[in-house]
This record gives sequence, C-alpha cells and structure tokens, in this order.
Amino acid sequence: MVLRGVKVEVSPGIHIIPSARWSRIYLIVGETLTLVDSGLPWHPGGIINYIRSIGRRPDELKHILVTHSHPDHVGGTLSLVKKTGAAVVTHRSDTRRDHDNRLHLGYTGYFPVPIPLIGRTGVSHLIEDGDILPLHGGIRVIHTPGHTRGSVCFLLEESKVLFSGDTIFSDGGRISRSVPFPGYDRDSYVRSLKRLSEFEFEGVFGGHGSPMLEGGSYILSRLLESHPEPPTWGDFFGSIPKRLKRSFPMTGEYNFNPRRK
Repeated sequence: MVLRGVKVEVSPGIHIIPSARWSRIYLIVGETLTLVDSGLPWHPGGIINYIRSIGRRPDELKHILVTHSHPDHVGGTLSLVKKTGAAVVTHRSDTRRDHDNRLHLGYTGYFPVPIPLIGRTGVSHLIEDGDILPLHGGIRVIHTPGHTRGSVCFLLEESKVLFSGDTIFSDGGRISRSVPFPGYDRDSYVRSLKRLSEFEFEGVFGGHGSPMLEGGSYILSRLLESHPEPPTWGDFFGSIPKRLKRSFPMTGEYNFNPRRK
C-alpha cells in the first residue's frame, strides 16, 4: 500500500510515516512540523528520514501530540525529543510523576511500575478538553476517556480532520471501535463516543487502519445508532475467520459505510 521512501501525503498537509506499519504516525506539515503519536521505540529513525525526504529538517518538528500513552503510540517519543527538541503534549490523566515530582508519560492506575523508555519521557504541555492549540490553523482537543483515562482526539478545524488515536478506527470506508484493554472504562468510552459524534468532521485518521477522507461524523453517528454496544474481546476473536477472508476492520465490527442521502 505504501512504500519506504515514498512521499505519502494522504490529505493536504497531512502525511503518514510509511515505515510505521502497525501503529499509525501522522505528520502535519506547515510552517512547523507536528507529529501525532510516535509509534514504537524503533520508529524514530524512519520518522527523521521521512522528514528529510520531504525537504524539511528534523529540528522543524516542534510538537508531538499524544493521543494516549500506550506503548505502540508513544514508544518513539523519548528518542525523538532527544533528536529534535520537540515538545510533548498530552492529557494529565495519561501521565505519572517520578520521585522528583516531574511529569512523565505513563499509565496512572494501569501498571504498578513505569514501562522502560516511556516512563522516562518528560511532558512539556498538559492539555484539557476544549483547548485550542495554536497550530496549523487551530487544533481542538477533545478528551475521550474510555480506552485510557487520558485518551484525546485532535480535531484539525480548518480541514475537519480528526486524529482519533485508539478511540475509533477506520479502514478507509468503515469506522470501528476499540476492544477493552487494561485501564478500559466501558461507561466512559460509551459517553465519549456519543459526544465525539456531535462534532463535525470528515476525515478520520485513527491509530490503526487506513484513513477515512469523508463522512466521518455521519458514519460514526450511524454506527452508534445501529449498534450502540461497543465490541468485546469475544467479538474480536469471533471475527478472525471473517477478517482472514474479507477486509473487515481490525476489531471485527460489523459496521457498514452508509451512503449519504
């Protein structure tokens, strides 16, 4: 689908890092560069190479926006901060304090000890629901607890693109929801999805899968109307045969892409 060394601009000014095949990493290109999530610990080299391949410098990367602090989304953050000096931006609920009372990326309440590399990654800016980041014409912070306590989505208001982390996914044509992971709160997740569907957005650029370029909030609303219960691990494992045969979303949801009327 994408090849190493190829420019992958999926929407004007928004690129996918092609060397990150599992967790999606997005680069927003403007006067400065902004990264949405950083992938796994071995991804920073590919990110730096990609930045250079589009004619930009690594020190132009000024911010790393964190959708949530799971290892496959923040594993490359510490290395990137060292290489570029970028500021780490995240919600307080996905941080923890070290013995010197400094904030680091972490999983408050999920794991008893810090995870190597991630637990040493300092946080530059804390964000809250409703904040508008003065980047790329304005990026709205939408706090969507459920997958983790500090999960957030970032809405690029000018282009109506939603960076959704693991709150929702798309496979280019359909939207699907997360299955429970450690720290998952079903009630919070259901409320977050309902609230998220009330925002207007076209693109859905999730933490896994392929970007959806149009109809995002409409399709999410239809999914919640037709199947209000989020998927379970039983749904996930039960869907594996179908996903091997056909292009089902990664969580195995039965969602369709309804046509607009």
